[in-house]
Amino acid sequence: MPETAPLKKTRLAIVSTYPPRHCGIATFSRDLTSALAQAAPDIDVEVCAMDRDGLPYPAEVTEVIDQDSYADHRRAAASLADSGVDVVVIEHEYGIFGGADGAWITGFAAELTARGVPYAVTLHTVLSEPTWSQAGTLHRLCRDAAAVTVFTEVGRTLAVRTGIAPADRIVHVPHGAPTQAQAPLPSPADDLATDASLGSEVGPQVRQTLDEVAGRRLLSTFGLISPGKGLETAIEALGQIAGEHPDVSYLIAGSTHPEIVRRSGEIYRESLVQLATRLGLSDRVVFLDSYLTGTEISAILARTEIFCTPYRSREQISSGALTFAIAAGCPVVSTSYHYAEDMLRDGAGITVPPGDAAAFADGLRAFLGDPARLASARRAAQARGATLHWSAVARRSASVFRACAAQGRKPVPSWVKHLPPLRFTHLERLTDHGGIVQFATGTQPDPESGYCVDDVARLAIVAAGFDGQHSAAGSPQAWIDMSLDFLLAAFDPETQSARNMRSIEGSWLDDPHPGDHVGRLIWALGEIAAAPGVPDKYRARAVEQLETARTAVTAEHEISLRTAAYAVLGLVQLPEPTPELDICLERVNSAFETNASEAWPWFEDVLTYDNARLAQALISGGTRIGDTAMVRRGLTALDWYLEQVGLGTADGHLTLIGNRWRRKDQPRSEYEGDEQPLDAAAVVEACTQAWRVTGDPRYSDRARRAFAWFLGANRLRIPLYDAGSGGGRDGLRAEDANQNEGAESTLAYYQARGALTRSGLAD
Repeated sequence: MPETAPLKKTRLAIVSTYPPRHCGIATFSRDLTSALAQAAPDIDVEVCAMDRDGLPYPAEVTEVIDQDSYADHRRAAASLADSGVDVVVIEHEYGIFGGADGAWITGFAAELTARGVPYAVTLHTVLSEPTWSQAGTLHRLCRDAAAVTVFTEVGRTLAVRTGIAPADRIVHVPHGAPTQAQAPLPSPADDLATDASLGSEVGPQVRQTLDEVAGRRLLSTFGLISPGKGLETAIEALGQIAGEHPDVSYLIAGSTHPEIVRRSGEIYRESLVQLATRLGLSDRVVFLDSYLTGTEISAILARTEIFCTPYRSREQISSGALTFAIAAGCPVVSTSYHYAEDMLRDGAGITVPPGDAAAFADGLRAFLGDPARLASARRAAQARGATLHWSAVARRSASVFRACAAQGRKPVPSWVKHLPPLRFTHLERLTDHGGIVQFATGTQPDPESGYCVDDVARLAIVAAGFDGQHSAAGSPQAWIDMSLDFLLAAFDPETQSARNMRSIEGSWLDDPHPGDHVGRLIWALGEIAAAPGVPDKYRARAVEQLETARTAVTAEHEISLRTAAYAVLGLVQLPEPTPELDICLERVNSAFETNASEAWPWFEDVLTYDNARLAQALISGGTRIGDTAMVRRGLTALDWYLEQVGLGTADGHLTLIGNRWRRKDQPRSEYEGDEQPLDAAAVVEACTQAWRVTGDPRYSDRARRAFAWFLGANRLRIPLYDAGSGGGRDGLRAEDANQNEGAESTLAYYQARGALTRSGLAD
């Protein structure tokens, strides 16, 4: 008979902390790895370990990520993808990844997505009221995940309610517990410390401690010690029942969490020892300072009458210690955090409010004084625990991971093949009858930041370009009406300049003065005057206002380079060339002729902000007046600049000059400050202008790839456009995106999008 070909195995990589690192999630991942090896032989499991101490790892760890290096997060993702891994599982807890709120793991996930590798996320923490930063991190992490697993139905409900991921992508998979946790529970009167009962794998420190508590009714807590465990509540509760139950002791087993030791040493443990002494419980509260093995935990739980988890926060959505205790059949008294409420709802324990020592004492009394209730809770714990053994959990986990892997590697995104649906929700949120609010915290407008001409002018340009494509309240026509009123009030004919800053109450915060805002004001009026979809009444108003405003760029004024460039982009919209257009074009053209060299064909000795607008002004202005030499100079400048920002080759992605700027004699560095959305929009519009003038497909390709910067084709593979809100994030920082969605950044996205669609370069 012919030999049967061996079944191709699925390669699974788990991203997590891992032993020898002392961490609950490390233990979880080790146990999951071992259980999958037994329950799913068709899956080859390897580990990508999060590390910050240079620890030695076992053979199953094939990648190590330096927790304190953003670049290493991305490097490891690329390495896993290149090695041919089929699916990646990210064990998520905010504290084990680098960056604010563990944000760097989103860069890891983005790298996987960019390389087509499916991944799943297991949520060890789901907060009912996350900060916008925490919510943003989880949303970005889970957005492209093939599956998101949670340990309880409560966790699933919270994940759906807080918008972490769609409900149909969230799967409930219980937290596992080792089968060794099951052990017959002897009566308190038994001698509990014989060598035979403990077994040879229990260390001498644990043996000695269990000898000390032999013959007593034992309460216990195990796990890494940290202030969040709320152990003082249980100690104070023991103090309240000590007289009623003189045979009860409380064992606190476990070493202090290494991150707590790193920050504050053993202060918390010492405070617990002092509390026990102060309450006269020195001989009743026993501390076992040891990082416990699974066998040692089983030995402790086998002698435990009541297990205690007095955690401070209700937000805890998982607990390996509580899972282990229930699997061992231990009745529990716990504070009422989410995971405890779910796990104990069938009668395995009693929950009380966090931080309430009197209520905790009452819970202990209820069990210690009622043998029947204690036995009933033990039976309930055993029944629930039977569903938590790693063998069953691993089989369920494996089915989820197989389904993720079955999706196969996806092609690298084409980015702009189809644009996201048009969504003005965030613009409506930022805009009111008085203007568009400058800044936001997350997606929430900051009224204290007020309005400015720069942003109102941008809004007018966007509204003129999208008029007729939106019918909800706060439509482009309403924005045009408001913008014309705002710009009229801003311009001062007497000084032939404009105010810029206005409070939310409507008072101007500065005097009329020249600057970029004047050029943008002229640009906006020109766009409204020429936009075919704008009603005639608004176009007529724009033409009338422009007759007055263009006096700000006459020969009598010394205008800045960017003021001139912005004004050109508005004045070219008028039916006939004007003297002011010639003046502004000469200002931009002479800057290029004076400063440009073969090695540095640019308008200034430094690359700053909104750079591509300078080249765009020469291209559009030269075309308008029929000066082909001027157009060539603009194209020369644009071609050189595209090389400086990563678009000089057919496969490059846009990497903008950040807010550190770059001088003529300064070599290019990997990170040049935060990249700004307005710079990306400028590149898109300059390239679409060049494409319309030349018909050269190089420019249409560069325009699309520049726009893809907003969608994630950038240095960090992080979208700057928020598809949920319709807003634009405020910049691409060194290692993440600024999650605030202000007016400038949001309008930059829509300005770039409008240019792309009006040029026929995207659906």
